[in-house]
Amino acid sequence: MKTLFRKSVAARELPPEWREQGQFAPHERVTVMIEPEDPELASAASLEELMTLIGRRAQERGLSEAKLQAILDEA
Repeated sequence: MKTLFRKSVAARELPPEWREQGQFAPHERVTVMIEPEDPELASAASLEELMTLIGRRAQERGLSEAKLQAILDEA
C-alpha cells in the first residue's frame, strides 16, 4: 500500500507552473498530494518524516545551508 501525504497550502506557495496550470488565484487554498514511488520515501510515517528524508538526501548530494539560501533568495 502506498503512503499518501496531503497538505493544504495557499496557491502562492506552489511552483509558478502549477499555479498557471491550475489557474489558481494566489490566495486560493489547494490540497497537494504526494505519492512517493521510492520505497524509503513511501515508508515515511508523516509529511515531516518525508521532508527529513528528502533534506538528508539533498545534503548528501551537496546542498548546504548557504546554497539553499542562495536558491531561496533567487525566488
